[in-house]
Amino acid sequence: MVERKNNKQKNRTKYFLPGGKKQIQAVCAFLFLGVLILSCGVNLMHKDRQMSEKEMRMLAQKPEISLSGIASGRFMEQYEEYVSDQFAGRDTWVRIKTFADSVAGRTEEGGVFKGKDHYLMEDVAVADESDLKENLDAMKNFKERYPDIQMHMMLVPNAANVMEDKLPAFAVTASQSRQISRVKAELGDSYDWIDAEKVLDAHKDEAIYYHTDHHWTSLGAWYAFQGAKTQLGLDKSEEIKMKAYAVSDSFNGTLSAKSGYETDYKEPIYIYLPKSADAPQVAVNYVEEQKKSASMYDSSKLDERDQYSVFFGGNHAMIDIQSTQTEKRRLLVFKDSYANCFLPLLAPYYREIVVIDPRYYTGKLSSVMSDKQFDDVLFLYNANTFFEDRMLAGVLDEN
Repeated sequence: MVERKNNKQKNRTKYFLPGGKKQIQAVCAFLFLGVLILSCGVNLMHKDRQMSEKEMRMLAQKPEISLSGIASGRFMEQYEEYVSDQFAGRDTWVRIKTFADSVAGRTEEGGVFKGKDHYLMEDVAVADESDLKENLDAMKNFKERYPDIQMHMMLVPNAANVMEDKLPAFAVTASQSRQISRVKAELGDSYDWIDAEKVLDAHKDEAIYYHTDHHWTSLGAWYAFQGAKTQLGLDKSEEIKMKAYAVSDSFNGTLSAKSGYETDYKEPIYIYLPKSADAPQVAVNYVEEQKKSASMYDSSKLDERDQYSVFFGGNHAMIDIQSTQTEKRRLLVFKDSYANCFLPLLAPYYREIVVIDPRYYTGKLSSVMSDKQFDDVLFLYNANTFFEDRMLAGVLDEN
């Protein structure tokens, strides 16, 4: 009787389990397929965004297909970046992933290290050899076309390079110092090298970088400016005394937004203004926007997510800054956003400063060079931006 019962149980198990497994597998497969189809559909209908307000950066756009891009592999790299940036619900998925990684004890998210003393640090970028060569060749050719203009290069290192002691334990980054030295060697005597790395290293125990943002602070820019005055010939001018003023105490920057770390950390933003009312006054012309202003600061940005945009209201393709400075020196600046808090320190010393951001500029450079008589040209870049740049060569090369 017991044996018959056991056989019946085995037969029942044999009958039900395989079918049950197949049903479960089929349901899982259909669920997975449904989620995949739904995800694809949502992403196809999802409208591409130009900018992420949360991350405070421009998002990758769909790359154009070309045979050269496919052959070099660059098209697939750009397309992967595009899909990652434009994925529907990306901000929510980033928050979920950051929380899970924090629970697991990770100290790096999206190329951002969670360092000591609330410092967030962007990983050091490694230059693409082809792009770097194109940019450096274009810079040298640009100097050859305008040999009578003094050209300067200031390549500002990232916090992860200057403040290595703030990186989390076991964090490994590429040597940015070595890459910067290579650029200096490649440019040679054609460019006057302004050594921002040395100046910042001497003040690395001070607040020269934001805790939650990838930019240097106004204090960091101030120290670099003091180190650059002699090479720019500004030490021969009458010194314009300036004072730092706090305009915000609630700044939370791009690295916090990008990584999800330190979202509640608040820090100040300072601006520098001349002490004397007799200091040269400025007028700022935003060329493409056809807008003019009597200030280099936009206080309305302090009410927005990206408070660093208080400097000139953010990035622009071309800005023309004119002052009442009696000396008639003119400066051309090629820059990224690191220059935004540096330019107000320069402006009182020049009659005119023309500022071009190659990431947005689509005009003809030769017309700018022919219209103006520049005494100096300054390339002012953050090292990571410069090593990832794909636009500078196209702007500098004359057609």
